[in-house]
Amino acid sequence: MDGVIAPWTGSHNALNSYGDDHWERRAPIAAALTRRRVEAMTPVIESIVQDVLDGLDGVGAQRKVDLVQSYALFIPHEVITRLLGVPAEHLPAFSAAAAGLFDTSAGAEEMTRSMGAVLALLEQLVAGAREHPGDNLVGDLVRAADASGNPLSDAALRDQLMLIIAGTEATAHAIGTLLVHLLSHPDQLDLVTSGQVPMEDALTESLRLRPPIASVPLRFAAWQFEDVGSGEQFGEGEPILIHIAGADLHPERYEDPERFDVRREGGSRSLAFGYGPHVCPGAALATREIVIAVTRFLERYPHARLALAPEPLEQTASFISNGYTSIAVELS
Repeated sequence: MDGVIAPWTGSHNALNSYGDDHWERRAPIAAALTRRRVEAMTPVIESIVQDVLDGLDGVGAQRKVDLVQSYALFIPHEVITRLLGVPAEHLPAFSAAAAGLFDTSAGAEEMTRSMGAVLALLEQLVAGAREHPGDNLVGDLVRAADASGNPLSDAALRDQLMLIIAGTEATAHAIGTLLVHLLSHPDQLDLVTSGQVPMEDALTESLRLRPPIASVPLRFAAWQFEDVGSGEQFGEGEPILIHIAGADLHPERYEDPERFDVRREGGSRSLAFGYGPHVCPGAALATREIVIAVTRFLERYPHARLALAPEPLEQTASFISNGYTSIAVELS
């Protein structure tokens, strides 16, 4: 396959593998993204967030800012590039190419260029870590892969890193969406900022209502079957795109599922971080980033408000990622 599907089906990683093959590819990522690594990154995340907030202060508290371009995108991109050890001079091109992998409105040539740019840099990072494994995620991934019974090749390690890059886009959207949910629901915002409800609970509800990943290409029918709920027929080998963003809005699962309620009875659960064997190994790191980013923003700008109602906000041109391309906010 080519075009928008190529980065998702053309690589061989933990996302699109199963059984023993899946565990062999997932294990090094899980071993690299340990609780120790997340804890070690926490002061780094705090520092990044404070730097970005200081930059917002520089534009003047009375001006409108775009929370996506001026805040939400910066944080996960800075975190992941520091985790990976990306050289500073490559950061702008790397971030642009990584974001391009999610633009399903892009043409085949444009998508090929984005994928080529990301793969070229990842190949450099893996090769460098083979020679001099540093104290970063790539070094941890190489060490974990080499310590396994079936060491992964450089190409396999590169494909695993593609998944981690995919997490930056999702994290950025989760930061922006949580802020939109809170700023557009003052009563819910007050519950969180007053300490009555933890920010983690607000995040869980936000992820349920609007997960940052809408669908993951692709799954394939292992045999011919009929979906009981819809009556759809699928032939063996037929590609299937599952819209997971709709799964947590089912009225049989949640009462009034379209309502944002940080104190939802019975709690909120979602497929935002995957499920079962495919649950995201970077969920703890992403959660830490989102909670810190949103908490510190609201502390710095307690009177911030959306310049537009949520409905007109421009959404991503993608059937994979699920977020806003621009969020105009008045800081005070």
